[in-house]
Amino acid sequence: MIRLGRRTTLALPALLLANKAHAQGAPASYPQGYQDIVAGAEREGALLIYSIMSPENWRPVLEGFNRRYPKVRVETLDLPNSREVFERYLAERGTNSRSADLLATADPGGWIEFQGRGEVMPYESPESAAWPAWSKPWPGVYTISSDPLVFIFNKMLVPEPQQPKSFAQFVATAVENQGRWRNKITSYGAHNGGFGYSSNFGFVQKHGEQAWDWFKQLAPVRPRWERSGGPMTEKVTSGEYAAGWFVSAITFWPRLNDPARARVLGWNFIADGQPVILRGMAATKGARNPNAAKLMIDYIASAEGQTAFGRGGLTPARPDVQPGEGIRHTYSSIVQAVGGEQNIAFIDYNQKMLDDYQPFIDRWKQAYGVS
Repeated sequence: MIRLGRRTTLALPALLLANKAHAQGAPASYPQGYQDIVAGAEREGALLIYSIMSPENWRPVLEGFNRRYPKVRVETLDLPNSREVFERYLAERGTNSRSADLLATADPGGWIEFQGRGEVMPYESPESAAWPAWSKPWPGVYTISSDPLVFIFNKMLVPEPQQPKSFAQFVATAVENQGRWRNKITSYGAHNGGFGYSSNFGFVQKHGEQAWDWFKQLAPVRPRWERSGGPMTEKVTSGEYAAGWFVSAITFWPRLNDPARARVLGWNFIADGQPVILRGMAATKGARNPNAAKLMIDYIASAEGQTAFGRGGLTPARPDVQPGEGIRHTYSSIVQAVGGEQNIAFIDYNQKMLDDYQPFIDRWKQAYGVS
């Protein structure tokens, strides 16, 4: 079943009128002929985006985009999960109904399948040269953000010397405190799909047999599995859980804006294998507003657009964007914090993530003793 999701349109008529006199237009550094794309987008006049990001995530991006291109009305539809982003578009395309011009979601496996069906519109952005190869897996697919999965803990239950900074330390501390920590540590279950499967798969790709050995050592501590970062954070705050691992930082970090929570909650990167999930975007093959979709891809891929998404709560992936202006971390600052890119465990566009799904789940269940 496809649910409706939440629609957000920022470009209200009054805002359009106010911005017309101050429209910035495309950067002067863009190639000759780019104005043809701008003119085409203005004729189209609209852009529909399907994503799993909230209006709060999108607001700074849409504000910046509207300053550049006030004649393009942007509407975003926030769907409940990544799979529905693809399924809704494909269902609507199959009936020739109005559907998304641009998709934006964190589901590497979904992107593998989507591009395999030939549904990505190939497009080379003028911002492409500023991005590393890992962020551009196929022509037309670009990275929005590189969001880390981190340790979180209750500082009242986990004293400073035991607050984990590496997975090896976390496992050793959990085993040492098995009596106190039994049933009080949490993560996404790989058998629950989504982030659970992706994060565990990426970590195993980084560490191989060592990762499986760590999972087996954690099994007697009896971790409890959650489907999303919100419940993990709430239960760590209340003390029901002492700590969690592979928790979505972009879900967790906003909670620290509450001083009462910040006194209780702590977090760290995972220095010996920091999982980073890549959030992708692409214009669709069936886009009715392809020029407007190209403008948005280029804006999001620009340093200005990445900074805007950072202010909206995501983690900018463009290497030359740094923390500041309300941005807690970027890909570059995460790499620096964990001692180099060799310590990053990418959750990327790896075909093995699809091919090895059932054998991986079977082994994960065996390692943790999950039925």
